[in-house]
Amino acid sequence: MKTIKNIICLILILSIGTSSAQFSTSQQQLMQQGQEDQQNLENRAITSFVALVVVTTLVLVVVISARKARARADEAKFQACVGKTKSEVYTIYGPPDNIIDDAQGQGGTILIYRTITTSGGGKTGVYTYTYRKMFYLNKDNIVTAVKEDTE
Repeated sequence: MKTIKNIICLILILSIGTSSAQFSTSQQQLMQQGQEDQQNLENRAITSFVALVVVTTLVLVVVISARKARARADEAKFQACVGKTKSEVYTIYGPPDNIIDDAQGQGGTILIYRTITTSGGGKTGVYTYTYRKMFYLNKDNIVTAVKEDTE
């Protein structure tokens, strides 16, 4: 009977030792899994941030390119007015803001179109720019030159 008790005790001790080792191994695996999960979360956050930066950069490139393309198209339209008549300029740009004599004594005039733009702000203050498009017409009302500047 004593031998059976010893055997049972030995089995219990081995079982507890094995369970303890398994528990310790399981605990280590859970900690390792937790570290891997944390690393995966960090990797996902970094990947998301990089994707956001890339998308934002692409959007900015598209917007800037579109603005430059529009500015080139506007400039081409403006320059193409040389040789057009006064009525054609009116058709394209509408009536001018001002018409003045070209002061050359030849009967020519200057059509002036103004565009007011406001920008800036914050500590630097608000700036307002007035851009002028000027069409120089000869006495026959044909555009001979164009000029653009700021007032």
